[in-house]
Amino acid sequence: MATPPPTAPSAPYPHSPVPPSNPGPQPFAPKRSWFARHKVLTGLGAVVVIGAVASALGGGHGTSSTAGPHADGTTVASAPATPSDPAQADTAQDSEETTEEAGSEVTFPGMKSGDVVASGGETVTSDDVQITTTALTAGDATLGPTACTSVTIVNNSKNPLDVNAFDFTLQTPTGAIINPTFSGTDNFLQSSTLIAGGTVTGDVCFDQDLTGGGQYVVLYKPTLSFFKDRVAWVNTL
Repeated sequence: MATPPPTAPSAPYPHSPVPPSNPGPQPFAPKRSWFARHKVLTGLGAVVVIGAVASALGGGHGTSSTAGPHADGTTVASAPATPSDPAQADTAQDSEETTEEAGSEVTFPGMKSGDVVASGGETVTSDDVQITTTALTAGDATLGPTACTSVTIVNNSKNPLDVNAFDFTLQTPTGAIINPTFSGTDNFLQSSTLIAGGTVTGDVCFDQDLTGGGQYVVLYKPTLSFFKDRVAWVNTL
């Protein structure tokens, strides 16, 4: 009896693939880099680096208009610049002084509406008449203490102006209004009539002791002239 030829081994299960008799080595899978495995961190790092480079390039150029500290520590203030021209500096200072003077009004007890008020020694012009009274000083005290002021009146109006020492009175710190006296000086303001452009100068004195200090107000109100306003010169001693 003849021996049948050998047959190939059959699969363990029907229709299943036959495993290779001598499997070769498996192909090696390449390992990914750290950056490929950490994409999120890589992206964040790139953003930080780009921002730092842009900041360094942008911050080192150009001129900034914002005030800030210099390299030596000096701070540039945002205050108004000082004028380089001395004339401009003087003008600015005069403007500040004028503002301060305009903001401080001279007042006194008993002041009436319409009074023209000034400080002792100032010149007042009203109804085209210029009147100046010097600051009060102690006059001759032979017959007792006196307070005197030197008066100058210039009539720039077109009408004649009657002048009399008794057009002036003195308000004392206690609120009493007193009339002039005939002592205290040898240069009394004489009674006169000033024509247009006329000028007169003389002293007006009062029986008053100035050693106690206080506020004294020289008042001027003519009774026999067109002069309408009452003028007051405030003296604070």
